[in-house]
Amino acid sequence: MIRRFFLALAWAGLVVSAAADAFDKPPFPRVGVNWLGGNRNYNDPAIERQLAMGNIALIGIWPGWDGGRGTTMEQVIRDIKAINPNTQVFLYTINQGMPDSWRTNSSVVDLVNKVDSMHWWLYTNGTSGSTATDTPGYTTVNNTLFTPKDSNGDNWIDWYAKWSVQMYGTPNPTVDGLFLDNVWWRPRANGDWNRDGTTDDMYNPTVGTWQRQGLRHHFDMVRQLMPNKFTTGNIADWGDPQAVLTEFDQQLNGGLLEGMIGYSWSIESYGSWQDMMKWYRKTIAALAEPKLAMFAQVGDVNDYQSFRYGFASCLMDDGYYTFNASTSSYGDAPWFDEYGAKLGKALGGPSLTAWQNGVYRRDFENGVVLVNPKGNGAKTVTLEADFKRVSGSQVPSINNGQTARSVTLQDRDGLVLLRLAPKAKPQPPSNVFIH
Repeated sequence: MIRRFFLALAWAGLVVSAAADAFDKPPFPRVGVNWLGGNRNYNDPAIERQLAMGNIALIGIWPGWDGGRGTTMEQVIRDIKAINPNTQVFLYTINQGMPDSWRTNSSVVDLVNKVDSMHWWLYTNGTSGSTATDTPGYTTVNNTLFTPKDSNGDNWIDWYAKWSVQMYGTPNPTVDGLFLDNVWWRPRANGDWNRDGTTDDMYNPTVGTWQRQGLRHHFDMVRQLMPNKFTTGNIADWGDPQAVLTEFDQQLNGGLLEGMIGYSWSIESYGSWQDMMKWYRKTIAALAEPKLAMFAQVGDVNDYQSFRYGFASCLMDDGYYTFNASTSSYGDAPWFDEYGAKLGKALGGPSLTAWQNGVYRRDFENGVVLVNPKGNGAKTVTLEADFKRVSGSQVPSINNGQTARSVTLQDRDGLVLLRLAPKAKPQPPSNVFIH
């Protein structure tokens, strides 16, 4: 679904890599930056600084991005890492569809021509003729394993994986991996996916298996071509209670949980907070280490209560919080006071049950995080000791640095409080030997 923002704008067994083994998970809070759209002058030092704000940064790229800029994407990535060596940078790819405008876009016309010549589109029925789409203005590519092979023995999945690595991986050795959009657990279009002359229903479980097998093969190929790099994607629908993730389980190291909060189609908009958290946890459970799950929210940058609610919800588990202004087309990285709260390590696992008056709590070395779910009403809770509010300027009535023990959270709200003295995570006793 990101492609609606990104492409239309400027494109006009256990699989854990060695990189995952060497990865040190950052302390909390963990922040992600989704800058796949909007102003993609990534060589602008101001944008580089914002990208470096994240533990993860998603960047949109296309063939020829470097042209006329006086720099390269590799240099941009190096600049970001010079500011923050711990920022993991991922570059955008998509193998599921193409905008019709690409036919007149010289930078990507080779993709269109290749798919045309090999008849790799998703056709309504058969191997040619009317094509299928899941979005007006786009044509769906058949990203199953049923597409024919070219003279090199490559089907669409093989060919595109090689193309994307050649275009974006090899020239940018400092990148941490590629990001594949629309890694759906089932298709969004009816079409002849197995090319037998019959239109297949996208809701048919077998058709879903075909697409997941194709996507799994894509990631297998990318891992072979880019060893020791992470695999990530847009995994917005993995948390669906109906989602079958058999072929995806433990195959991706991370991904974007697009639209967890903020859209009409967000699970939080039509379901409960508890439904959203189940969605979040199901997705994280399906990821391989280091589980770079980006909990994504869109909204008004001045609606600090909604921000706190989403931020605190993300902190109830181990994801990376990502916020975009709803008007930015995924081209911004707003800063919030709470990002500067150095919470450190979590003192326990994800918060699964309410702590007090329906409010959820998670403890960290340097603070606690509270979230009051949607529909719980305003609630006052009392902590066991004095804590300090975050110091900031955005909401002086809340982020004023004052101490507090009893606090009131509005319905659909969250709060970060800091310890007056850090509390270390319990360590095993020394000089203990197990025989």
